[in-house]
This record gives sequence, C-alpha cells and structure tokens, in this order.
Amino acid sequence: MTPIVNGLEADMGNRISFRYLDALDGADGQRRFEDLLLPGHPAFVVFDREGQEVYRAFGIITAQTLRAALEAALN
Repeated sequence: MTPIVNGLEADMGNRISFRYLDALDGADGQRRFEDLLLPGHPAFVVFDREGQEVYRAFGIITAQTLRAALEAALN
C-alpha cells in the first residue's frame, strides 16, 4: 500500500494533507488507533475540510478507490 499512498501524496499533496499513524508507535500511536476505532493495518480514513469523516476502508484497496475518496473529500 505504501507505493499507492506515496504516489497519491505526490499527485495530490498540494491539495490534501496526508497523516500517517502507526499503532505500534508507542502509546500515542495505539491511542490514536483506538480513538479512530481502527482494527489494524492498513486502514484509511478520509476527512473533509470541516474535519468530518467521509470515507473509511480497511485492508488492501486500489489506488483508484482511494483517489476517488480523496477527490470526493475535496468537493
């Protein structure tokens, strides 16, 4: 998933802020995963400009699916 996310960030990073969380990154990482109710890796959560969650997915997804969710969040 890293190449897909990195590619999307390269293409869209000037319009979207990408944040990365790692549940194994100490207590803070685990707490953030729990706050977002994420069951594990990979997990994707997209928020709109107002901070409202507009998309959530778990597991392997295609670049097209994730790009569509990101584009929808911009509109």
